[in-house]
Amino acid sequence: MRLRRLAACALCAVCACALAARAAPQQDSNNVFEFPVELVGFPVIVAAVRLANFFRKLGYTLSPRTYAERTRRSAWAPLDAAQVEKQLVAEMGDEVCIYEDVCVRHAEEALRSGAPGNHLPDWSTVLREYESSPPPQREHRLLSVFLGDIVHSPELCRQLAKRGRGCPSAPAV
Repeated sequence: MRLRRLAACALCAVCACALAARAAPQQDSNNVFEFPVELVGFPVIVAAVRLANFFRKLGYTLSPRTYAERTRRSAWAPLDAAQVEKQLVAEMGDEVCIYEDVCVRHAEEALRSGAPGNHLPDWSTVLREYESSPPPQREHRLLSVFLGDIVHSPELCRQLAKRGRGCPSAPAV
């Protein structure tokens, strides 16, 4: 669409130049064309700026460093255990607790798998442990699994347990 508009403007400018050259009386044999410079200069400048922007954006898009740096920029910052605890209490109530061993185990497995997003937990084991837990402990078990698996921080699991959010007894597996 823009290319058509630009081509139409350029064609109009060329036609205007040709008409101006024919209609102007010939006073000097050296000057064949007498027309305002703006008729050619302005469209050329606009076209040059648009082409430069297009190639700049194309170069940015095609550069592999663009996407490599984006993943580096979105790396996880260390989470504050007090903030995490505060959010857990706000979302799940004052009785919220995590199983430190379950959380640490899943966090270490996630760290061993490499980049975030590449790790898939062993769902058969997770569900088997969930079903073997007594009903009041099931919610806390899943919280421990997801916290370790998603956050990838065994240290955060340990800090939450030290802050008094560790579940009192180990779940039956």
